[in-house]
Amino acid sequence: MRFEVCVDSADGVLAAQAAGAHRVELCAALSEGGVTPSAGAIATALDVATIDVNVLVRPRGGDFVYDRHEIRAMRRDIEAVAAAGAHGVVIGALTADGDVDLAACRELLSDVDGLSVTFHRAFDMARRPREALAAVADLGADRLLTSGQEATALDGAALIAELVTAAGDRLVVMPGGGVTAGNVRRLIDLTGVREVHFTARTTVDSPARHRNPRVAMGSASGADEYTRRRTSRAAIEALIRAAGVER
Repeated sequence: MRFEVCVDSADGVLAAQAAGAHRVELCAALSEGGVTPSAGAIATALDVATIDVNVLVRPRGGDFVYDRHEIRAMRRDIEAVAAAGAHGVVIGALTADGDVDLAACRELLSDVDGLSVTFHRAFDMARRPREALAAVADLGADRLLTSGQEATALDGAALIAELVTAAGDRLVVMPGGGVTAGNVRRLIDLTGVREVHFTARTTVDSPARHRNPRVAMGSASGADEYTRRRTSRAAIEALIRAAGVER
């Protein structure tokens, strides 16, 4: 079993590798489902990493139907990720009809320069998952991240198991979405997967002593400007233990 942790900082990378994870997916704006992190965040994460760092390349939240300007921006981000020395990229694009956008993905993959490629959970919005799996495999992706087109990977376990069988040795099917220490062993048993993807987040209080409760910087309802979400080493260790894998 291999464990990938979704993180948004160098601190998250340090927590993941100390806990025994094998790889991180580096993102920004996890509340938006993740977008491309800044060049500075990528460089700083790579400075401290002793495990693989795959970088999400996604220009915005929302759907996965991209125009030519967004595709151009993603290509430039992939070039920057490769130049920074990251180990892989995490990409995905769909057509308006819900199929894998082969033309857009091939354009993006023309710039990967030997990087590992994960097709992300855009797959979970595809209208025909079995055809989408074949398309992702034909693109030459190394792995597919999916919740089995359900709210959580455990809910989608039946489809994930089917995808694992259909994929064979062509690519790794990696479940993600609501994976916890409480369900990871059952998820593995139901699906036969060899890798799992998860966040392991905890809330910590801001160190700010002066606080203005009248102002919110984000658009999320009920957002608290004086709490932070951080990756928890203890939560990662608990999940790995629950999976029944020794460090």
